[in-house]
Amino acid sequence: MNTLMPMTRIFDAALANGQSCDPRADWALTPRADILESEKEFQIAMDMPGVQSSELEIEIENQMLKVKARRENSVPEGFENLRRERPGHSNFARNFTLGSSVDAENISAKLDNGVLWMTLPKSDKSLPRKIEVK
Repeated sequence: MNTLMPMTRIFDAALANGQSCDPRADWALTPRADILESEKEFQIAMDMPGVQSSELEIEIENQMLKVKARRENSVPEGFENLRRERPGHSNFARNFTLGSSVDAENISAKLDNGVLWMTLPKSDKSLPRKIEVK
């Protein structure tokens, strides 16, 4: 006896449950992030699955690093929705308070395989230094 359910029956069962979301709705997501520290800089690694660099907005305002992104969840051409659990758009937002030890003028960012890497150099004033004894 074949215990596998045909694919059409799986879709029919899913559709019968009525578990779908409004495809026009927006979801606000808070992406997970790791904050790392070395002697000379901080790094923030933040999950941004499916986000393109053109959809990212990063700014600093009043010692606050603000990261925003919008991801379009479109249906490929030639297909139609049978069931939709993902909204039409997903918005990502996360804020980080910067301390005085961060050199805000030299922060850099790159997007690599769905992970946003931000490098926050430490300011010269906050770096350890030796004091010469005379």
